[in-house]
Amino acid sequence: MKTLVTGANGFLGRRVVAALLARGHSVRALVRPATNASALEQLGVTDFIRADLVTGHLGDSFDGVEAVLHLAAATSGDEHHQFAATVVGTERLLTAMTGSPCKRLILASSFAVYDWSCIKGTLDERSPVVSSGTLYARDGYCIAKSWQERVTRRVAASSGWELVVLRPGFIWGKDHTGLAACGQPLGPVQIVVGPMSRMPMTHVDNCADLFARVVDNPRASGETFNVVDGPGERIWTFLGDHFRGIGHTRVRIPIPYALTYVAVKTLFGRLAERSPKLPGLLVPCQLEARVKPLTFTNRKAAELLGWHPPLSYRECLVRSFDVQG
Repeated sequence: MKTLVTGANGFLGRRVVAALLARGHSVRALVRPATNASALEQLGVTDFIRADLVTGHLGDSFDGVEAVLHLAAATSGDEHHQFAATVVGTERLLTAMTGSPCKRLILASSFAVYDWSCIKGTLDERSPVVSSGTLYARDGYCIAKSWQERVTRRVAASSGWELVVLRPGFIWGKDHTGLAACGQPLGPVQIVVGPMSRMPMTHVDNCADLFARVVDNPRASGETFNVVDGPGERIWTFLGDHFRGIGHTRVRIPIPYALTYVAVKTLFGRLAERSPKLPGLLVPCQLEARVKPLTFTNRKAAELLGWHPPLSYRECLVRSFDVQG
């Protein structure tokens, strides 16, 4: 199947391209005009569209394409930049796709769209997503990804497309192991809030494997899947593995989640409602989205698609830190 991949040169994108090629698909990579695409060329990609999603010409991108895998999104910058790059870029891609014969779209969404404040126990695909009333208390990434998913669902429904939405948790891998939930460094000390909380983690190679599998799987059509490798590693455990892997010696100071949440809610709750520019750890709903003690599951992908992460946690550590297995 010929697949157009946006964000093909990103951390996840390159792994997805490799996984697609390994499964026999052909890939057209949409990359920015000035992007160095040598890594994709080494994988064997020869079909490129060089365009900016927000401002570029996209009309020729869909020629002969049977499926679109939309990974492109801004993960840094201020709220205005993230919204423009993620939401406006998606709107332009969808508009261009509307005039093409391609009817299958796979969207990379995010765990950021969930309303963590309303969830207890296990977070799965049935858990509530953030509502319009509470969305703007969250950070720019959550706002952009929530709008991106809403816009995509609306256009896909009105256009009669086969839409698959994948929501990865924290994606990690080589050179990307400093996850947001791992605490706050203060010199030689690392403040670890909620050390026993689990993180919704997926190694980039496991994540890419599922993206490649749903491209042509009819059982995935119309479905939403969380992408995690299991119930989640505990923050304390992963942080220890991370420090050993990068060769750092840092004193970890654990602070219970419940105590932290009560203190943040009491001291900063009202201020956070009026000033969303506070650091994330001082905004109650953003603190929850990082370290609230929940468990996570990939049961739906396992039951409906027969998918299981190909790499174990230990194998992921070996790949990420170049350590002995």
